[in-house]
Amino acid sequence: MPHFDTAEPQTVPEALLSFYCPLVAEVSPEADLLQEKTLAWATRFDLAAGDPHRTAMWAQTGAAMTAFLLPHATGAVAEAFACYNAWAFGANDYIESTRPIADTIEVLGRWERTMRAPNSWPNSTTSMDLAQQDALLRIQEHLTPVQWERFIAGQSHWLCGMMWEVALRARDAPLSLNEYLASRLTCAGGTAAPSYLDAVEGIELSEQEWAHPAVRAAAEVGMLAAALDNDRYSCLKELLQPVRKPNLFDAIRRERPNYSRDQVVTEGVALRDSFMTLYLRLRAQLLASAGEDLRRYLSGLDCFISGNLAYATAAARRYSPPGVVLTITQVDQPSDGNTAPVDIPTVASWWDQLDRPPGDGRGTGHAS
Repeated sequence: MPHFDTAEPQTVPEALLSFYCPLVAEVSPEADLLQEKTLAWATRFDLAAGDPHRTAMWAQTGAAMTAFLLPHATGAVAEAFACYNAWAFGANDYIESTRPIADTIEVLGRWERTMRAPNSWPNSTTSMDLAQQDALLRIQEHLTPVQWERFIAGQSHWLCGMMWEVALRARDAPLSLNEYLASRLTCAGGTAAPSYLDAVEGIELSEQEWAHPAVRAAAEVGMLAAALDNDRYSCLKELLQPVRKPNLFDAIRRERPNYSRDQVVTEGVALRDSFMTLYLRLRAQLLASAGEDLRRYLSGLDCFISGNLAYATAAARRYSPPGVVLTITQVDQPSDGNTAPVDIPTVASWWDQLDRPPGDGRGTGHAS
């Protein structure tokens, strides 16, 4: 990570917190109710096991993220997702603790199994186990079997990604940019986030559309852009955490050891903007022939990407280290107008999906 002097807010590069995103954010009209209901739920389960301040923080974050990132969720579904997201925020904090690596991976494995079978541990008495079970059973009650299967598959993949993150930190070896982006997409929930959308948008996207490479590429590149946005607005505070997480700027610095801090930031922002630009190109391509369900699915992706920035703006204080005031801005033009494919193996295939409509079976394994 390029060094930031946290005692001097003016030294934070402007580009770090200037985000290219021409998408319009929405917010749930039930935002205040979600805060109230989620806090009551988290308090009932004593989610942070004796730490009421942390319990309230997880509840507030889960509710806010649901309101900003999933604004089309309503009623009981929105409340269930907000509670689950409070639990998920706690799970994310869990892996950032100084617990033994084996203990952390064991718990993540138990939680992954709970995704697929919520009643797996009937004798558990831990707050997080009980809260996860309750949230999942509430969600399952309101989802169709297709919506449920997509949701828990995405969440399971996220937990496996967090195991990967824990293992990488234990190894404490430098990550190449390719390795970092591959792991970041998974552990940041790059497949977990789209798994909400069928339920949130009230659809069951057809298997042909859901699995098509152009649709999957759009979902993955959009979610990676959002994950790298998290790297940017949270990196200053994470410098002060007891467990140091890998980030985009670390990966770039290791491949460009002679770069200045500002050069590292410039390259990182340009890379993120290239992902955002590709998302918008794939999105426009898909919308040209999309049916109603695919349009709603893409609308959900839009809300997730733009809502992530709206949430960060609303919660900027939470991501600010002492003495630093974060000012997050949204701009309509990328920092770099280059639209060429990115020469990084784990993401390069996304550009291959340009100008391939959902009806094109190439690469899907379908018989011709």
